[in-house]
Amino acid sequence: MQKIFLICALFAFLNSNAQNVGIGTNTPVASAKLDVTSTNSGLLPPRMTYAQRNAIVNPVAGLIIYCTDCANGEMQYYNGTTWMQMTVAVGSVPFVVPTITTTSVSAITTSTATSGGNITSDGGVSVTARGVCWSTSSNPTIALSTKTSDGSGTGVFVSNITGLLPSTTYHVRAYATNSVGTGYGGDLTFSTLTPPPYSYTTGPNVTDANGNIYPSIVTSCGQTWTTQNLRVSRYRNGNTIPQVTNATTWASLTTGAWCWYNNDSANYWQYGKLYNWYAVNDPRGLAPTGWHVPSNAEWKQLTKCIDPSADTVGQFSQTSSNVAGTAMKTTSGWSNSGNGTNSSGFAGRPGGGLFNNGNFGSVGIDGLWWSASIYDTTYAFNQDLYYNVSEISNGINPKTYGFSVRLVKD
Repeated sequence: MQKIFLICALFAFLNSNAQNVGIGTNTPVASAKLDVTSTNSGLLPPRMTYAQRNAIVNPVAGLIIYCTDCANGEMQYYNGTTWMQMTVAVGSVPFVVPTITTTSVSAITTSTATSGGNITSDGGVSVTARGVCWSTSSNPTIALSTKTSDGSGTGVFVSNITGLLPSTTYHVRAYATNSVGTGYGGDLTFSTLTPPPYSYTTGPNVTDANGNIYPSIVTSCGQTWTTQNLRVSRYRNGNTIPQVTNATTWASLTTGAWCWYNNDSANYWQYGKLYNWYAVNDPRGLAPTGWHVPSNAEWKQLTKCIDPSADTVGQFSQTSSNVAGTAMKTTSGWSNSGNGTNSSGFAGRPGGGLFNNGNFGSVGIDGLWWSASIYDTTYAFNQDLYYNVSEISNGINPKTYGFSVRLVKD
């Protein structure tokens, strides 16, 4: 009974003072909704890390927290757009993005270069990521995939840029990131070297997990390519790649598989096997040790090597070249005799593909090869040689399609 009386009394007290609440005082000031009075204790707001703070869903303007790993710890409030510091220590300045300069580009080749940066100030907050980013457009940012990751902290660092196209002008900027944001160095330009006139020599033979042997060529740009389409039915580790002949089953796959064109090895063995992209991407390895399925950039590098004037800029550029496509096709086997010269030694053959709903098509007309490069969750990049076109096309197709595969040396 006594407990009930005390609860009722407390409720009545809170209700009567609903306009102003005091902690440590019976007479909260009229202008304060909450008056906390103490001479030996402080007010403790929620304490959280930078990552936890950013995970707050829909923060409202005026929200206050203490960030435990921002600089040496700091009070912050949300202004409706971004998190802000509440105070700055005496004699200090607000935290800012790092200050960085871009190192001059050196050691330029047809496909690589060296740059880096010098971080002279971390902005008051530790630098957690640094490197360079590059593009054929000015002022590249870290939103691009074409960037390096070269550790953390301040000072000088070196960045090795790879996967470039020959005879191409690039923009490069150094970057440094702290909890405030990302600072960039100056935008520098450089041009990759133009390769010598295209030529090729005989390369090493390649043996796959089934014991099949493939010849290869070494191009004057330094790439080594197989000159036949892949016929392997095992991954590098020896696991079997399933052969799938049912069209409905094939169309619903999200794992690796292969088939013969028209499910007929007798008539189509010379074109190699067709693989879905899931087999290309399987971590067990479709290629033998020391080799890999070429990336989109490596396909473009080959095109640019054969024809330095080819336009290979952009994700989906169809190379404006009257040389590369013709040079990459065999002199026979194409519809209406085609227009191939095989002057590149690539020996591309029109193996066709497996398309929507398990339908085969384009044998004798199209040579279609996967790249290892992903476009999104549904599509991946591929290359296409067409029987009467001088160009090689760079495009995307569903990962469920069945295309040929070539290999390039690591």
